[in-house]
Amino acid sequence: MLSNVEVTGLSYYPIKSCGAVEADQVAFSEFGIEHDREWILVGSKGQFLSQRTHPELALVQTRLENGSLVATALGMGELAISLERDPAAEEVPVMLWKKPGTGTNEGAEASSYFSEYLGRDAHLLRVQQPRQVRPECRVDGASERTGFADGFPILLASTASLGELNEHLGQPITVDRFRPNIIVEGAPAYDEDYWREVRIGGLRAFVVRACARCPVPNVDQRVGELPKERPVTEALRATRQGIDPIGGEKGEFFGQNIVHVFEPGVTVRVGDTVSVVERASERNWRIA
Repeated sequence: MLSNVEVTGLSYYPIKSCGAVEADQVAFSEFGIEHDREWILVGSKGQFLSQRTHPELALVQTRLENGSLVATALGMGELAISLERDPAAEEVPVMLWKKPGTGTNEGAEASSYFSEYLGRDAHLLRVQQPRQVRPECRVDGASERTGFADGFPILLASTASLGELNEHLGQPITVDRFRPNIIVEGAPAYDEDYWREVRIGGLRAFVVRACARCPVPNVDQRVGELPKERPVTEALRATRQGIDPIGGEKGEFFGQNIVHVFEPGVTVRVGDTVSVVERASERNWRIA
């Protein structure tokens, strides 16, 4: 048990690949933090749109206010979307990383807003039918479904691990590059590679897979640009490249994917203690 580890940051991302909402306390649903990764932008053919191809999405700021999701894209006014679901909304199939689900269309105003901002057809969907966590990563008693996260309801990152990575970068970066929704400090750098079961405040959860990183951490969240060079990827490649034992693929790893046991009323607060209930003798990825 590491009693000195604590939660220092909580974030949720109401629209996939847009700005994060920071909070001092969050509640949970079966699918993760309430309203986290609950919306997604898709193109005219249903393909999801993200900072991988549209880094300017980093400049869309979001907040929850007066029963609405409020989005503000750079150079545009505000868009308010009611949190109350419209039972007549069109349900649209969504395939995200080969995991099917569905979303409900948030309407013409939202489509027009994001289409204007991106300069292409874009539609805002809210998760309707959740997607399944891959079978190899399921744990008895833990949630097996998630919304529009890439694959898991919780992504945990450590401030010490970020500090270690920054030692290999010419220009230090901030943790928002990695889009975690729970940030902890107090553990040695990359100690989270060995965690298997944790208790985060009152939340029981399981670390099921190291997070292999795509190019998005190279996007400067302050300017919304993806540089031709990939400094973060290169630093991870030099220090954190390995094989994912679940998929057998090579990748660069930072952060941990987690599934949680849903209990109504459980919340996590900044300052909560993180207890490592079970740890392994080997990290959950292997050197290539």
